[in-house]
Amino acid sequence: MNIPETVIVLGIPYTVERGGCEPDESGYCSPTKRVIGIREGLCREQEEQVFLHELIHAVLTGLAYDEEYENERLVQGLAVGLHQALFGPTSSS
Repeated sequence: MNIPETVIVLGIPYTVERGGCEPDESGYCSPTKRVIGIREGLCREQEEQVFLHELIHAVLTGLAYDEEYENERLVQGLAVGLHQALFGPTSSS
């Protein structure tokens, strides 16, 4: 997956940046600044999952799901599930 430099979330453009993360975080979503940040130096799979995680935060903000925005367990579960569905191995019948 190529991480885009910009993404439109429910009609709102977000810039995707590398770096700017706090020491204890792999990424961040700033709805007020319309920025998704991803830690530099992650492997491809981690970068993809972090992007999806922060993208989910942006979608939840756009939908005004404030309680769900703070639910890291839900957001991470959705990110990992989407990553696996989109990029994981497939079985052939």
